Amino acid sequence: TCFNSAELTEDQLLLLLESLERKIVPQQLKLVREHTSHLTQNEGGVDAELLSFSGEKEQELTIAMVEMSGATLQKDGSVVCKKDAISAIAALCVSLYVLCVLSN
Repeated sequence: TCFNSAELTEDQLLLLLESLERKIVPQQLKLVREHTSHLTQNEGGVDAELLSFSGEKEQELTIAMVEMSGATLQKDGSVVCKKDAISAIAALCVSLYVLCVLSN
């Protein structure tokens, strides 16, 4: 695989594969990028519109994958993070980016 498995768990890799099959990786990348920029600016929210997926399963899949990285996304767009979540979120962001590039 192309992923840094030292940073992503096997469960996250499986969720990434399912995301790729459901064609929601670009939206997930936008969500994680916005989340990461809020973390670096010490803000605590993302655009709730980015949590609007075509189906409930896609939303649950995305929330589960992000939560495995140490962040909790609320339906209103607010974010609660563990102290050391930034490196795991960064690894997720890079993985989503690589999948976007390879799938186009």
